[in-house]
Amino acid sequence: MACPTSAYKNLGPPPQTLELWFAQSLRDAFALSHAGGYRPLKEVLSAELPRTLAKAGVNTGSEAVANVVGAFAELEPQPGLREALVRASGAGVKLLALTNGSADSTRQLLERSGVLECFAALLSCDEVRRTKPHPEVYAIARRKAEGELWLVAAHAWDVAGALMAGLRGAYVSEQEGSYLESVYPEPDLVAATLQEAVDGILARA
Repeated sequence: MACPTSAYKNLGPPPQTLELWFAQSLRDAFALSHAGGYRPLKEVLSAELPRTLAKAGVNTGSEAVANVVGAFAELEPQPGLREALVRASGAGVKLLALTNGSADSTRQLLERSGVLECFAALLSCDEVRRTKPHPEVYAIARRKAEGELWLVAAHAWDVAGALMAGLRGAYVSEQEGSYLESVYPEPDLVAATLQEAVDGILARA
């Protein structure tokens, strides 16, 4: 999260509150979805940020909030992303992007990263007005997929949601570390990197 990190730090809060803000935003988006409501993730992030900053002793205006949230559009791709996706698509794997963000913002990120052409479709939770890990979101991918369907993700909760919705799941551990085996159903594959996950899936094909 290099770009949001820079914009956030410019406001002066303790650096560790950046992850707190994002985690609380996901929590509230998930809770609203679970309760039967819905707000796009960008709106939740924008609403949550002033509260997180205020708790850290920083007061800010709407322009600063927009700058921080808007910085997500400039996220840099993980090293090896393009190589892994090209390898998968070149092996005949149909790639779908399934996001809790908007389809437009995801398209811009993938295009900026030079990997948009690797994907057959971009699927957003906005279609069903639920957020992952709600089963209805994974069902969007199921309707677009042919044959065996894998979800590859760096969040354990996302992989667990996919597994419980009947998909196969590959967990990439480089961001969060160990998978919560005592809490979530066991993933089909645990990999240190995206490249390793792709290799593991292709080996099982």
